[in-house]
Formats: sequence, structure tokens, C-alpha cells
Amino acid sequence: MRTILLLLLLAATAQAKPRKVAVVVYNNAEILDFAGPTEVLSAAGNIASEDGQPALEVYLVAKTTQPIQAQGFVTITPTYSIDSAPRPDVVVIPGGAVNALYDDPEMMKWLADVTGRSEVTMSVCNGALALAKTGALDGLTVTTHFNAIEHLRKEAPKAHVEDGRRFVDNGHTITTAGVSAGIDGALHLTARLLGRRVADQTARYMEYHWTPEAYLAKSYAYWNPSTDDRGRSMQQASAALEEHRPAEAIAMYRRAGAWIELGDALFGTGDYAGALAAYTKLPATAKGHAHATYNAACALAKLGRTKEAVARAKEAIAAGIPADRARGDSDLASIKDQL
Repeated sequence: MRTILLLLLLAATAQAKPRKVAVVVYNNAEILDFAGPTEVLSAAGNIASEDGQPALEVYLVAKTTQPIQAQGFVTITPTYSIDSAPRPDVVVIPGGAVNALYDDPEMMKWLADVTGRSEVTMSVCNGALALAKTGALDGLTVTTHFNAIEHLRKEAPKAHVEDGRRFVDNGHTITTAGVSAGIDGALHLTARLLGRRVADQTARYMEYHWTPEAYLAKSYAYWNPSTDDRGRSMQQASAALEEHRPAEAIAMYRRAGAWIELGDALFGTGDYAGALAAYTKLPATAKGHAHATYNAACALAKLGRTKEAVARAKEAIAAGIPADRARGDSDLASIKDQL
């Protein structure tokens, strides 16, 4: 199976670079509080990719890069420390033993800085208490886990804290209720940033039942609002694929010069030679070149061009594609012993 699956080969964004999404982790953070939004936003970023470049770059940030224990028994290694992390466009603050954040002056200084400059900050569960400590919730309508409502009212006396809300969106700041509510908040954020179509596709990929409230659903753009004419054309091509109109989709991808998407569409029809020709058109300097190389290896293997397939697969692995993924890929079954 190619690295950009037809399941995830859908809406496109024309951003020059992906939005950076920092998910904060700390000892005894609630697992689903950060894992749910991470799953949503990483999948959405892939679904909204263009030319092999995801629309969202999701990473974990902690005070240091030393492993932490989520809920005391799951070991998580942060991607970055607060000193090395890229400046995020989106910040996600999960709940749990959140005093690990607000009792730490260095963490709170970093949080105040990045949340103050972010495009959007989202708290999950009692992660809202850390935001309350920075004063970021003053004057806002907010929510949290039902067991933390009164605590939040004390910590954010200038906010209107509502019980019984799945999430509350204030534009820059989104607060959600507990645990699984972070998934709903993240899907809402996806719909805001990347369009209702991408959010629906993400929920379907996750096999998650998502039914946004009507007043919110009315406000979402259907197509990705971050995209341009080329991106919209590619979204329409993906819709044609879903509706089993591959010839129409292929024509639109070809006109857009969307070589990875074109290759995957051709691959899906069994036109491996055509797919190979498309994958090899992507410039070597393009962000998605490693994926295109890997997908070209899959096409070569399907065509029985074993020696070339092995060479391309090894090139893709050297460029960062996991070797275990290649060895377990059904499209590369004929050459797995040579990888």
C-alpha cells in the first residue's frame, strides 16, 4: 500500500508551508486528552495535503525531551522541548495532573508566550486551568470537564464558565469538556481551518461519529478556505474519485500538475505505468519527493521491474520512509526480502 493512501488522498491546501501544531504533554497528562486531538489533526493534515506536504505539522512539546509518563503508565517521548520547539500556529493543552504546568514558572512563561501569539489555542478538559492562570480566559465564555467546573470558576473569575457544553469557541481560544470532547473540539477546529469536507473525511477515517451542532455546521466552509483555485480543483478531483468518476479526477489532477495525487489515482485504476510516469514528474526538491519515490517503487513492483523497484524503495527509505513499513507493504511483497 502506497504511503499516500487513496483513503487519505483528498482535499488540498495551497499554503506555502503547513501550520505548526504544538500538543503539550507532561507527566500524568490524560492520554485521550492529547491523543484524540493529535489523531484528528495529524490525519486532517494528511487528508488536506498537497504534493505530499501535509497541511498541518503536529508535534509534542514538553519542558524537556525526556520521556514522560501519561497517566502514570504510558511512556511518551516529546518531539521538542520548550527551548527547541518551533513557534506554533496552533497550541493544544490537554488535561490531567495539570498542576505540572501551572506550578512550573518556566512552563507557564512559555505557554503565555506561545498561546498569546498563536492563531488558535485549544484546551481539553482541565487543561483550561493552565490558560486561566495566564489570564487568557478573562472575559470569555469557557468550559471544562464537569468535575473541574467549580475549580475553573475560582481560577477564572472574570470568565463565564458553562457546564454541559461539549466545547466553546471564542475565535482565538477553544475550550472543551473532558477527555473525548477533545476529539470534537479538534474536528471543529479542522472544519474551521480546512473546511467541513476535510473534517468529515477525518471523522470517517477515524470511524468516529461526529455530528456538529447545526448552528456551527452552518458556519463552516465546505471546501478548504485556506486553498486557492488549484487547491479547490484538487478537492473537486478527490470528490470525483469518491463518486467513482476516476477519469474526471485524473483529468483534473493532470491539469493541476498534482503528480502524487495523479499517480495515486492512476494506480487505483491499475494503470501502473501511468502512475510511475506521474510520480517521476515531481521535482527532486519538492517536499513530497520521498513519498513519490516510494510510490514509484510500488508501481515498479507491480510492473514486475524488480531491480528498479528495489532501488527506488531503498532510495525512499534513505530519505526517511520507515523500512518496516516498506517490508510490510503488500504492494512491495515481491521485493520485501531485498529491503
